[in-house]
Amino acid sequence: MPPGASALGDRLDERVEQLARDFAAAHGAGWVPAVDVLPGGDTGPCRGASLGTAVGAVLTIDCGIVTAAGALLGERLTVIRREPGAAASVAREVWYTDAATGAVHDGPALYEPGREPRVLGLVAEALRAAGRIGIEDPWAGVDPAAARGLLVDSAVTPTGIVVTLPLAGSVVPVSVLLPTRLLQPFLSEAGRSATATAAADEPFAAPAAPAGGDPVDCSFVACVSITFDDGPTGLTPGLLDVLDRTRAPATFFVQGSSVQRNPDTAARIVDSGHEIANHTWAHPDLTKLKDDAAVRREVDRTQAAIREATGVTSRSIRPPYGASDRRVRALVALPFIVWDVDTNDWRDPGSDVIVQRAVGESRRGSIILMHDTHEQTIEAVPGVIAGLRARGFTLATVSVQFGGALPSSGLVSHGPR
Repeated sequence: MPPGASALGDRLDERVEQLARDFAAAHGAGWVPAVDVLPGGDTGPCRGASLGTAVGAVLTIDCGIVTAAGALLGERLTVIRREPGAAASVAREVWYTDAATGAVHDGPALYEPGREPRVLGLVAEALRAAGRIGIEDPWAGVDPAAARGLLVDSAVTPTGIVVTLPLAGSVVPVSVLLPTRLLQPFLSEAGRSATATAAADEPFAAPAAPAGGDPVDCSFVACVSITFDDGPTGLTPGLLDVLDRTRAPATFFVQGSSVQRNPDTAARIVDSGHEIANHTWAHPDLTKLKDDAAVRREVDRTQAAIREATGVTSRSIRPPYGASDRRVRALVALPFIVWDVDTNDWRDPGSDVIVQRAVGESRRGSIILMHDTHEQTIEAVPGVIAGLRARGFTLATVSVQFGGALPSSGLVSHGPR
């Protein structure tokens, strides 16, 4: 989803989740997020299918942009249902947003309520002129509500609206371009605005949106978290540039002393929608600090530095070296976030090795350890992001993996599974 179109993204997420969960329930299957899923529901290493069922029924949902001009963005959902012993059924629907206002509507909303049968009449005239139908009107007598259901696949173009709908006797749906000049009397305000914007043919220009600001439901998709320790450093701005370009959220476990030296970078982490968390002031092994006050001081000084630089309060801590014990965890009233995938990037094994470890060893809920203190890590991050997404993972901050509500205390090495 392009930046600035998050309202449409939210609506499509809701729609896809509804379709998938309903399909699973109709076949007596529980929904389980999975990765490595190939077309048809077959998989590689996990041997699970997020869109397939034990009886061989498969749901495939595809999404593609049909319109992008000015602040107008339109996307088509194509929903294919395959049942054993039956021909596949295909349904399409188009959704729109005005990225400047956040308004979202479906294809039928392009037309004035009650005028939908007249639009179908124009479709019939076009098909008749093309020799696709005879004198009869396939949609004669259709009421407005039913007509709206037939107009869900309405794609705005610079010259009009392409309506695609099923036709009796045709194996595939038919598509007809209805010129704007003919449609004008039957368009709603949203339809007039959309067709005018498309006709202007300006490049899509949506307001900027933070890279980490896209909502994610990790109970529906398989999430992983990429995390970075020991910054912010002089390398962190370049890393943030990569995350901005790829719209990838991350969690940064920062040292208080580094935040004090680089407050603007710490602020940028938060402003970009990423999560910032505590990694102590000077990176000691907390279990070796015998003075309880020294443990608290390491944490409290860092909390204060983060708050002063960013205006937010860290809700978790990553103990240096992953080291904690009951005493330390009792002294610090925060969840201790460690990891289950260690890239060992601090050993400088090479960017290809870092990518291989991060991508190959991850599973649903994984928390991946990296450091924004090594150039090889920064070089590896684009490959890590692309590789995880290619396997079917969705990137999320650590808090988002828990639905925004981290455990109040204790040791956490991965998200829900």
